[in-house]
Amino acid sequence: MIRFRNLAFGLLLPLVAVLVFAVLLTFSLIRMLEVENAMRVGAEKNMLWVFHQSEVAARRLTETAALVGLGEADIEELSLRIDILKSRVAILNDGPQRRFVEEIALDDELDRIAAALETMTPVAADFSPGEGARLREALKPAARIFGRAANKAMIAEWNDLGGRLETYRAQLRQIILSLIGIMGAGGILAATLAVALRQTHQRNLMLRQSRDFSALLISSSGEGILAVDRAGRCTLWNDAMAGLIGKPAEQATGQPLAELAGFFGIAPLRAGIARAFEGDSSELALQPLFRDEQTEPRYVDLRIFPMRNDGEVIGAILFLHDATDRHAAQKRDAEDRDRLEDLVAERTRDLDDALRRERSAADLYRNFAAMVSHQFRTPLAVADSALQRLIRRGPSVDSDEVVDRANRARNAIAGLTRLVESTLDVARLDAGQLGAQRMRCALNDIVRTVCTRQRDADPAREIRILPSPDDDDTVFCDPAHAEQILENLLLNAVKYASAGSPVSVCVHGDRQNLFCDVHNEGDPIPENERDLIFNRNYRGTNSTGSAGTGLGLFMAGTLARMQGGDLFLQPDTDGVTFRISLPRFKPSAA
Repeated sequence: MIRFRNLAFGLLLPLVAVLVFAVLLTFSLIRMLEVENAMRVGAEKNMLWVFHQSEVAARRLTETAALVGLGEADIEELSLRIDILKSRVAILNDGPQRRFVEEIALDDELDRIAAALETMTPVAADFSPGEGARLREALKPAARIFGRAANKAMIAEWNDLGGRLETYRAQLRQIILSLIGIMGAGGILAATLAVALRQTHQRNLMLRQSRDFSALLISSSGEGILAVDRAGRCTLWNDAMAGLIGKPAEQATGQPLAELAGFFGIAPLRAGIARAFEGDSSELALQPLFRDEQTEPRYVDLRIFPMRNDGEVIGAILFLHDATDRHAAQKRDAEDRDRLEDLVAERTRDLDDALRRERSAADLYRNFAAMVSHQFRTPLAVADSALQRLIRRGPSVDSDEVVDRANRARNAIAGLTRLVESTLDVARLDAGQLGAQRMRCALNDIVRTVCTRQRDADPAREIRILPSPDDDDTVFCDPAHAEQILENLLLNAVKYASAGSPVSVCVHGDRQNLFCDVHNEGDPIPENERDLIFNRNYRGTNSTGSAGTGLGLFMAGTLARMQGGDLFLQPDTDGVTFRISLPRFKPSAA
């Protein structure tokens, strides 16, 4: 409020002084023009001289008439004097002189004098000495009239001159007062001008100080600062900006931003400058800034503000802060966080695997009795039956029957042993105690070994080994596990093959892997069970009435993946084909 009052007073007083100055100056000019007009002498102001000259002409005419009567002057001089007096009277009867004569009430006398002069003209032409007295008598009143008129003219001029002098004095006093007012207004204006100049000087000094201080701040600021006008040209470029971009201020000032560095051409920065031209501020965080000689970018935070002059946006100013350290710290934090997340995820997977193994072991232990009563009962019953028969027959049994009963009991016990081993392998696999010792192996040799063993166990089932189209049959695997996988597949193929149909095995491959296909001509596996048969303890609908635990395919697939391979169920319409995939042997892999 105080600032507003000071501003109003500072503006109002000079305005009033200027108004007073103009009014008084105008008034003084008007008065001076009036004085100048009043000082002009009109024609009527010389009436004293005219009346005096008329009186002199009248007296000289009278004197000439007397001299002509005495014979001392000629007629021509008399006519000349008459003409001179007539010219004086003519002047008095013309315009303003006539009006003045009327004002002093001598117009009738002047008319009589003019008439008398008109009558004298012919007399002067034929003048005789006897007529001199009559001519003088006629001219005698003229001199008195002109003398009285001169007196009245002198008095009138004195009165007029006195009034005019009084008017002049009054007007001059007004002019002097106006000049004093003008001087006062001029003094106020001069004082106001002096104060304004002093304030302007102080403000300019403050502005220079502020500019110098701002320049010092800009030059010494750790932030890169640049300004750009509405034409897109750089108008300010400090040392920190030169360090960030690699160009000094001499090269940057006056140049388009797009030509200074490719960084200024990125879309977010162009959009921020456009918003600044519209009057809006914006911020950009962690923008990559590349320099020609750098392979790794620097990261900067940008703040973009509009530059205004009297409310009009004339450009934009940009502040660039080097945030490379913060970006590196955030990157390290992110890497640490990702590493921790990976560790947590890995630990979670380990815990989940341990929990799953624990649950599987618990399920195995819970179901062990049922599995023993269900799966172990049959081989035990077969062995018990064979042994009881031998006991009952006693000495009457022949050697062939002893061998037959013993083989039956042995086969039942062998099946029970395999069932126990399979259960223990799954338990060891869950506990992480079952590992693979990979080495160079000939897959055809493993196939022949397993097929020979299976033929010995079941001579009635034909097992065919198809010719291998691949000359190189070396794989990188654990031979014991490879045999166990192939044995499980052959057992399943023999178990679910149609009666009298053969089981075929074929080895082939591609550039990376070797495949071993085990095929039987049994019933195809239903589509809804093809993904489930590799699960633990799962048995398909075609296994009804067949002994088993549902662990064979689960174990085979797990062991194959432990060696870098896999186990697949191939699409087939005339039977069932399982394919083992094992990686080829490469010296670098070994």
